[in-house]
Amino acid sequence: MWVSLTNHSGYSVLSSTATIEDLVQFAVQEKMHALALTDTCNLFGAIDFYKECKKKGIKPLIGMEVMIASTSRFDKKRGPEVFATPCYFIVKNHQGYQNLCALSSAGYIEGFYYTPRIDKELIQKHHEGLICIIGSYSSYLADLALKEDDTLFYQELDWFTSLFKEDLYLQVERHRMDSRDLVSLGFDKEQWLLQLHNEMADKQESLIRKYKEVQKKTGVRIVATNNVQFMQKKDYKAQEILMNIQSAETIEILERDASGVVRRRYPNPKRRVLPSAEYYFKTPEQMQTLFSDLPDAIQATCDLAESVEMAIDFDTRYYPVFVPKELEGTEYTDAERAKAAELYLANLCQKGVQNRYTPERLAEVQKVYPGQDPMKVVNERLNYELSIITSKGMCDYLLIVYDFIHWAKNQGIPMGPGRGSGAGSIILYLTGITDIEPLRFHLFFERFINPERLSYPDIDVDICMDRRQEVIDYTIQKYGKDRVAQIITFGTMKAKMAVKDVGRVLSVALSKVNLIAKLIPDDLQITLKKALELEPQLRELCENDPEVGKILEMAQALEGSIRNTGIHAAGMIISAKPLVEAIPVCIAKDSDMLVTQYAMKPVEAVGMLKIDFLGLKTLTSIQKACDSVRAIHNVHIDWVNLPLNDKATFDLLNQGKTSGIFQLESQGMQDLARQLHIDKFEEIIAVGALYRPGPMEMIPSFIQRKHGKEAIEFDHPAMANILQETYGIMVYQEQVMQIASKLAGYSLGEGDVLRRAMGKKDAQEMARQRDKFRAGALKNAIPEAQSMGIFDKVEKFASYGFNKSHAAAYGFLSYVTAYLKANYPGHWMAALMTCDMADISKVAKHSAECKTMGISVLSPSINESEQYFTPTSEGIRFALGGIKGIGEGVVQTIIETRRAEGKFKNLADFVQKIDVKKIGKKTIETLIEAGCFDQFSTSRRALLGQMGDLFDASVRVQKEKTKGYISFFNDEEEKVAAVEEQDPPLERLFKERELLGFYLTGHPLQLYQEMISKIDACTVDHLLHVEQSDVFIVPFVVEDMEFRLSQKTQKKFAVLKASDQTATMELLAWSDLIDSKGHLLKENALLIALVDVEKKLNEQRVMLKELFPFEGSDPLEILQLKDKYRSSQKMFLQKRAQQESRGSAMKTKDEKLEPTLKIGLKEALMGHQAVISLKKIFNSHPGKSPIQIEIGPSILRIDASLGVKISSELLQILENLNYVEKVSKES
Repeated sequence: MWVSLTNHSGYSVLSSTATIEDLVQFAVQEKMHALALTDTCNLFGAIDFYKECKKKGIKPLIGMEVMIASTSRFDKKRGPEVFATPCYFIVKNHQGYQNLCALSSAGYIEGFYYTPRIDKELIQKHHEGLICIIGSYSSYLADLALKEDDTLFYQELDWFTSLFKEDLYLQVERHRMDSRDLVSLGFDKEQWLLQLHNEMADKQESLIRKYKEVQKKTGVRIVATNNVQFMQKKDYKAQEILMNIQSAETIEILERDASGVVRRRYPNPKRRVLPSAEYYFKTPEQMQTLFSDLPDAIQATCDLAESVEMAIDFDTRYYPVFVPKELEGTEYTDAERAKAAELYLANLCQKGVQNRYTPERLAEVQKVYPGQDPMKVVNERLNYELSIITSKGMCDYLLIVYDFIHWAKNQGIPMGPGRGSGAGSIILYLTGITDIEPLRFHLFFERFINPERLSYPDIDVDICMDRRQEVIDYTIQKYGKDRVAQIITFGTMKAKMAVKDVGRVLSVALSKVNLIAKLIPDDLQITLKKALELEPQLRELCENDPEVGKILEMAQALEGSIRNTGIHAAGMIISAKPLVEAIPVCIAKDSDMLVTQYAMKPVEAVGMLKIDFLGLKTLTSIQKACDSVRAIHNVHIDWVNLPLNDKATFDLLNQGKTSGIFQLESQGMQDLARQLHIDKFEEIIAVGALYRPGPMEMIPSFIQRKHGKEAIEFDHPAMANILQETYGIMVYQEQVMQIASKLAGYSLGEGDVLRRAMGKKDAQEMARQRDKFRAGALKNAIPEAQSMGIFDKVEKFASYGFNKSHAAAYGFLSYVTAYLKANYPGHWMAALMTCDMADISKVAKHSAECKTMGISVLSPSINESEQYFTPTSEGIRFALGGIKGIGEGVVQTIIETRRAEGKFKNLADFVQKIDVKKIGKKTIETLIEAGCFDQFSTSRRALLGQMGDLFDASVRVQKEKTKGYISFFNDEEEKVAAVEEQDPPLERLFKERELLGFYLTGHPLQLYQEMISKIDACTVDHLLHVEQSDVFIVPFVVEDMEFRLSQKTQKKFAVLKASDQTATMELLAWSDLIDSKGHLLKENALLIALVDVEKKLNEQRVMLKELFPFEGSDPLEILQLKDKYRSSQKMFLQKRAQQESRGSAMKTKDEKLEPTLKIGLKEALMGHQAVISLKKIFNSHPGKSPIQIEIGPSILRIDASLGVKISSELLQILENLNYVEKVSKES
């Protein structure tokens, strides 16, 4: 049976539409016993292909189509003698695999010229263990074979034969199409294409005749191949489009008249195209029929496959070793070096014990282990960990990580306190790899390294974003450029990208392509098939417009194809040996650093050490804030060793002021912090673990239990110590391990195995674990019914339990950022804005937070602003680098000029002094529009009017360097209009938001205050702090808008970024409102809305119910909206009263001990301002007494978080309000 030996997958990027899965599945379907993968010049998919074949019972043949340089691989110039010709290599054994890796790597590293190329020198060096297939119809060898004088052909053949001997094959192909296919595919309408096909088919037949002669003469066998590029014949057109996405050519050329109307279309002869549709994956029967005259060529494929004996080695590790300094420059055995490394690690740890375990820290350990000597606890834990690590041979790994972290800290590079399970290791803490003391927080080493398992742990490292490259450079210098690499990634065509690519290749009008793309929901997981099901307009376009239908048909065929390669954001490989000796590599586009050809999972699978060097912006922000404090106040902040009991920090958290705080800045987190009233660091850890899908439903109980409003119960007394810190609720994965250990006698390592099994939902393993847990519990006198009930609860929790070690490490960063915000607010906010400078939407968010904190954000100033945001005594000065469109080079030029020439006196002085070769007219316009010259004029429009002449004169003067330079700028004053034309307010404000990210000098709604005052409207800030679900009227400006797809209803909805003078927030618009009022939803629209605020599980959602445009709305429409608001509010209050009435019956007896404040309100006099006034009064009299409000027939019980202290003063204040009908205090 025929074996397909030349197959290309999507890893031949933008050259094949076939996937590995499709290729292997077809081979299984056709009962092929072996299959090859021969992607062009790379081994990107080799490991995935190997594993997929093994999984499906197919023998994998790993190969590659190589391009051989006609001269040397180092010749990189155009010319008739410099070209590349294809041939195929297939791995025969492990040596062949290593050689193919070396050849592929060299093609990228040394031979890349338009494409990776190798040469004969490399083949001679790396030929062993490879099978070679030569002579395809497009090769140079084929051209030589068909020459009348075939001497050169035989010389080439002899060279290959001398290397590969019986493992050399001559390739024969047949891709001739019948006349029906030629007509159906349009070949008959393109003479050049028909000629290309005929020449190819004739040449293939000529080669078959020639190679048959050669086989008889030399014994080199011929082998029948098909050069698979796509799966089915119908995929030919999609394949053509894919190839031209790569070439950036179009299928057709459009001829337009003078007005731009398309008058004629004709095929583009420059496009890339295969000369036949026969490059699809044929069945063995088809190939046997096609080559019925060459049965030996079919048999040769089987014989070739049979000769392959190769297995990928997934057991060997290529981890580097650590050489202690005392051994450097000396001779030593592996055993001596390993022993020295163990001793080195032990000594480091002993030094760490002395340095890190201060009396204060030992006291904290004692609290966790009462009655024990804390130093003994430390040493026992250390010795235990060392015994596990040395027995598993992991000392080198830990010391390698220690080395670069130690170097980075010595260079002053901020490093994270820990990430993942590593914070559970005392060794990592003592060596400075992490900064979280594990004993105090009851973190487990077994969560990091499980003694019951063989796998290596991951140590992921957070590094200051700005200085990450320095750490990478040190690692390269330490281990060698040839042993350190980044990891490749593969970008695939998503739905919208596929549509845009196909539309461009098909020469479809950009407006139509954009229309199609906009109708596809903004969801990363969306497919075109799903989009057509969900979006009626898209479906209608597809059905009624043939051009759209064709785009979508072709886009669906290409959707998911690999479009490009990239580099993993964090992953780095460090190898014990040169990487090219173990895996294939390539080169990064913008540097000479090596990049693995295997993606992350395959590269780890073949034994490479991966360490994530993660750039964390929070660390950069922390460092910038600390540097700023030191520069201005001469205060050194040792943030790694901050005390964890700072009152100002906890006060800030408990007020919900967590915007800009690591992990805690969402609105839901703000509400959670406020309701929980965090008073210890351990609760920050818990909050980070709880606030996720799954455990989030436990948050209300967590809060109630902390405040003593819900009983804390344990399923067994032995669980009390384990769950006490989380109020009886399972939050952490480590608690699963502890419960298994305490109740069922598991070791902590076995408990980790149980945790993993529960998370993976492995039915067989879970059955074994259930029996083990039952048996262990019975030994501890726990009845089966009770133990199985606990097991079931633990199993349910385990699927979403969180890693406490990681939560502790990241919780510490939350604490540090909260500390800086609480104690050095201006410095922290300036640091945040600087680090987010590239994203003006984030700068806008931080600016809004500054406003709530009472910190002014000062306009950018050409004389005062620096490159970054800077804290001053007056506020935070906006950064020149934070202005959209102003690059670093421009900023440096301005600052250097200002430093050399002094402050600028006016616009003319600026234009005179600045180098106009470095700063152009458009850039100066941007600076003016951003407000940088406001100190010189109140009218930006007037400045823009002057700037053109000033700039042109400066260009002329600087260019000619004549005396006119002095005359123009020193003898003439800046010409200012007698009456400056004032800027149109909206134009000025919208331009500010475009360039700065937010409205700095005002807000568009300020122009409509009179209208706003008539509609009983509330502010955005008020909506953000609403305590209960309710309905409101709010005016706002649409700053941004994004359409998304509801996972629940599969309908489109919109998320609006809305603002007024007080704040910015997200509003949701559901599909029915989009259908009726979607025309109003656009950027910069000024709108009035009826909104429904929904509070649920500590999350707030604000949903649009009705919309009115600001411009053009008459008072009657506003009044109708107001009436609808009041009606909706009344219905809501009645519904709320019923809910609260039912809920109040379930309150505990302790709560009823507090007297209730009952207030009767006059319905006719109640309005929005009255509600605000009441809330302020309640806030000024905080306490525990619940509040009950009666409005007409409705009874509203206010949320307990807004309780009051009832006093005669409070009662008097309430009685004096004209809208209060009665006030009473009832027990």
